Amino acid sequence: MIVGNPANRLGWWRTSACALLLVVGVGPACGSEPVTDPVRATTCAELVDAGRATAEEVLDRLADRTLVDLEVEHPGRPFADLDPVLRRDVFAARAADLGCGETELADLACTAFQGLSHQAHGDLARAYLTPYFTACD
Repeated sequence: MIVGNPANRLGWWRTSACALLLVVGVGPACGSEPVTDPVRATTCAELVDAGRATAEEVLDRLADRTLVDLEVEHPGRPFADLDPVLRRDVFAARAADLGCGETELADLACTAFQGLSHQAHGDLARAYLTPYFTACD
């Protein structure tokens, strides 16, 4: 119980109410950082977020390059430079650990990967994204 001047009680309630609104209103707006490392994913949605971050990096590396460009750099293994970025084994292991099925991941990716097409500058980059968008059909 708050004792004393009624004006002080009103000020205390007003301050408390403002603090509560600030916490409730700003807390969700700040949110947490999206997961970019599949190892840190604790849900299938976070794993897809990590996949989107990986896809963005792949698109940056591909830029306007062609398959011929990549084959010149690495004959017989044109995508060798992308293997460390893709980390397929890490993603597959984490999906298995989390119990993420292919259908669930495809459904989540359909939404999470929206907007990436504008980052695909060449035919190779667009071909890389094709499987992500066919999941939306």
